[in-house]
Amino acid sequence: MYLLIVYDTDRKNCAKLHKYLKRYLNWNQRSVFEGTVTEAQYRKIKNTIDHIRADNSHVVFYSMENDKLLNREELGQGEGNTSNIL
Repeated sequence: MYLLIVYDTDRKNCAKLHKYLKRYLNWNQRSVFEGTVTEAQYRKIKNTIDHIRADNSHVVFYSMENDKLLNREELGQGEGNTSNIL
């Protein structure tokens, strides 16, 4: 499955979420990660994020069956590493 995660959290919690999500997904920009994961990885990611996120944070998960259903366009230069995203 193709997964896109966007989060808004306290500055103190950003590094923890960023470090964890980099294990599974590609960092796109500041608080945006995307990539292909298995169903089991998706459940594990959601469960772990629910435990490590700050109480007042907001995390949004967008998932689709595969990246073929995704139309992605960009304007400008992003900050993340998307070198392995087609």
